[in-house]
Amino acid sequence: MDRLAPICVVGAGQSGILAAAKLHDLGYRNVEILEASPQLGGLCETAEADGEIYDFQAHLIVQQDFGADMTGTAIHELITRHPVPTHTEILHFVARSPSGGPQQAVPPHFMPLLSTLTAEQAADQLTAAWTIIEQARRDRSGPGMRGLAFDRIPGETWESYRARHPPLVGEILQGLVLYANMRRPRQPAETVININAHINGHIAQLAKMLLSLYPAERAALLARMPPSLVAQIGSRRPISLGFPNGFRSLLARIADDLRLDIALSSRVTRIEPRGSDTVRVTWCADGREHARDYARVIVTGRPSQIRDVFDTSDIGDLFAERNCPRAWTRSYLIRAGAEPIAFPRRAGSPEPLGFWVIDPYGSYTDTDPDQALHRITAANKQHPGRNWVCFSNSDTSVTDAEAWATAKDTLFLFGEPELLAETIAEWPAYPSAAALRDGWFDRIEAIQGRDGIYFVGEILSGPTIECISSFVRDSIPTWFPTV
Repeated sequence: MDRLAPICVVGAGQSGILAAAKLHDLGYRNVEILEASPQLGGLCETAEADGEIYDFQAHLIVQQDFGADMTGTAIHELITRHPVPTHTEILHFVARSPSGGPQQAVPPHFMPLLSTLTAEQAADQLTAAWTIIEQARRDRSGPGMRGLAFDRIPGETWESYRARHPPLVGEILQGLVLYANMRRPRQPAETVININAHINGHIAQLAKMLLSLYPAERAALLARMPPSLVAQIGSRRPISLGFPNGFRSLLARIADDLRLDIALSSRVTRIEPRGSDTVRVTWCADGREHARDYARVIVTGRPSQIRDVFDTSDIGDLFAERNCPRAWTRSYLIRAGAEPIAFPRRAGSPEPLGFWVIDPYGSYTDTDPDQALHRITAANKQHPGRNWVCFSNSDTSVTDAEAWATAKDTLFLFGEPELLAETIAEWPAYPSAAALRDGWFDRIEAIQGRDGIYFVGEILSGPTIECISSFVRDSIPTWFPTV
């Protein structure tokens, strides 16, 4: 392909900016980015309080691989080439104590199970769960496509899959599916497009707890674990990596460094193939309709946005609501009235930052996802002080006031939290179980590049920036070769 041929990237969120940046790296210079919002960042939202910026939709959870640090990851490459201030955070699990207050602990439903196992049995089952996840990641075919290749029998339910594994293995893998699918935990295992940091970090946390319970047997227990799990136990890779100036600061730095051509307040309304090497893109800006022909188009965005642009085509059908149902999340910026749980402090840190997973699985079951609605599942301290960002599963069936009342009631980590700001947004979507059984990923893969149109974004890669950036890093060169 001619590197001077015009290319359009639809969307200036993280998928769009990273796709355009990769094209720039490959020598393509005639690239225009169209963004519907008045600022880059797409659906990223922020709030400001006490002179600090807090990320709502784009606080970064680093993808944990199976090594000791971030070297070789796509996010490490990005922040090395385009440095902006960052800070790391530590992952903590917090659950209700018997008295109803918070306590730092692994999710409580693990405790009765662990009490039935010997130290050796627990270590062996942790290893088995780790091996399944590690193998699933390595066997996945294609960057981000097809989900993870779990050792499932085709058509098998998640419940029967769990039942034929040892109990601790099943519990760990159940937690993986519950979190990855949020309010649709009955989805099959293949919907887990990528594994977020705290999932395989979860196994390392359980292993650390097991080692602390049996200090005299530490060496023997470590010897039962694979080297990759041992490396993760001692990993220096951060679980959560935040941006003091907001996530948009990274995207803005990339755009400035590479002088990317971004047209803001330009909402794409239609994309039409017009023959060989010609795709017409129509958008609205400045109260007028504009159109231009491009040689290639890269489409980013949520399924609801994509189907609006391709409403009458088979592409619109692929991203239809029945195949890509909407899910929602509410985010709250709160000021803690009291913090009754002590934070572990890191050396040199005046006040440690933490990402707290709040009783994420034990409070509700995989058979009744409605139990999770409007309940806080995580809290995140992005700056020193009393302010926290909290996340809940949600939908639009209740008012903001009703949702906050439920969220506040379940936010037992703090006493009388004061609500400073809130937002509701579409949660990163995954294909429905029915769509997956009908070969949804195969169908998406088959249309990539057809008529010069490509798709990137979290529904294909997973929602974290490491998922998205690694997908872009691997995919764009195959679609836009340099030779």
